[in-house]
Amino acid sequence: MRQRHLTILVALSLFFLVFSCQVYGQKRTDRTNRSNRKEPDAAAAPKRTTRIVPESERVKVLTKTEFVKVAVRANKGYLSVVARTGATVKLIPLPADQKKPPSVIEKVTNEDGSLNLINLPPGEFKLVIDHPDYHSYSENIAIAPARLDTFVALNKMISLYGGIRIGGAPANARIFLDESPINLSKMIVENQNAVIPKVAVGKHRLRISKAGFADFTREIDVAPGEETFVSAQLETERVTLNLISEPGARVYVGNEEKTIVPASRNVIVSLPPGRQAIRVIKDGYQEWSKVLTLSMSNSPVNERVDLVPIPNSVEGDWQPPLGQRKWFPLTSGWKFGPSGASVKGDPVVMFDTETNRDFNTYRDFRTEFDVVFSNNKGASWVVRARDPNNYYLFEISRPAGGGPVINFYICRNGKLEWKDSRPIVEKIDKPGDSFHIIFEARGNTFDTKLSIASTPSTQPYRLAIFQDDELSWGGVGFRGKDLSEFLLQTFFVIPLK
Repeated sequence: MRQRHLTILVALSLFFLVFSCQVYGQKRTDRTNRSNRKEPDAAAAPKRTTRIVPESERVKVLTKTEFVKVAVRANKGYLSVVARTGATVKLIPLPADQKKPPSVIEKVTNEDGSLNLINLPPGEFKLVIDHPDYHSYSENIAIAPARLDTFVALNKMISLYGGIRIGGAPANARIFLDESPINLSKMIVENQNAVIPKVAVGKHRLRISKAGFADFTREIDVAPGEETFVSAQLETERVTLNLISEPGARVYVGNEEKTIVPASRNVIVSLPPGRQAIRVIKDGYQEWSKVLTLSMSNSPVNERVDLVPIPNSVEGDWQPPLGQRKWFPLTSGWKFGPSGASVKGDPVVMFDTETNRDFNTYRDFRTEFDVVFSNNKGASWVVRARDPNNYYLFEISRPAGGGPVINFYICRNGKLEWKDSRPIVEKIDKPGDSFHIIFEARGNTFDTKLSIASTPSTQPYRLAIFQDDELSWGGVGFRGKDLSEFLLQTFFVIPLK
């Protein structure tokens, strides 16, 4: 049998694309089937000239050129298979009968996945590639005499497994896959991510658990040969609090407003475990408060809050002989004498005849009182006060260099905010003059009238009408705004229906 020697220039250019690998040279470490080994003229296997380029070198192109001689008989073929390391490669003659040479069975042991077969009998073959981590792959191929063929199977082999990459999970969290715990030794930590390798392709349930956090659960669809990324941001444990109360009531946890009760009367608040101070507040109702000890073991917690309406106080009055009685607080700083109470200082002082509350409360009411401007700066009174820091304030002011005005303010959390003003055309600048003020609050409307002792009239003068919807009930009192001082001579208040 005549042997033909081929001189071959093998140009090996290796480069890699994402998720693909192509080999343009032949593996030079050859294996020969058993029948070919008996041939005395079989050529020595050419040496290997290729290598796998790592991912970090994707931007580089490595080229190596080498002249080698490969001995191939004129009636024999040459096949290079690029598969996965550990794969079993079979060449089964077609059609399969006893007249054909036996099948070729070789295992891929090289790290780059290459397997070279030389001096193969020409003809039709069924190429079968098996690997424990991949689906079996087969394809019919033809091997021609004196021709060098390459079969790249990397992209044709479909993996039985994928991976799950977890980011953001807290340290020492327990990880479960399909409710089976994952041993930390079986995971890979890369760039602060935890990787679960070799997960069977298909749908899985991932659960991440840690004390003090709510469990993170997610349905994962693992694809062949790919890593599925999961951002696992665990939230702190939350207890569900179901509150039933009056529509429009505001729900506070500590000093933070969380929500408003809707028309359905039911509201859900999510809170961390532990002691939580709950308050429910609604205009016209007494405040409800309670400290709850919440835990995950008794979640959800149901709480019914029946708010009690704040009743209107009865009518009341004050005269100078009563001194500091009927005013709250008693340490007001006012000076009391036979002619009245000298009102000065910014702190609010409230009218008080209630035995179980600090001050009287009214919705719609009328109050009348007599004052003398002690230092000619004016006088101010407080209405619908929820507490000493939240109320409406009305002021008759005589600013230096300007005409008298009546001002309207609202105080929220101790901060006074101007809302409106009206000029006063009546003369109120006579020293020692006495003024009788009539004030009515009906709904959102506030009406102020004035009678002047030095210029009597059959009807009081209307100073102004203001409107606002924010406060609908509260106490009545006085304060000395902006260093004003005035003498309060008489006072009475009557609730209106």
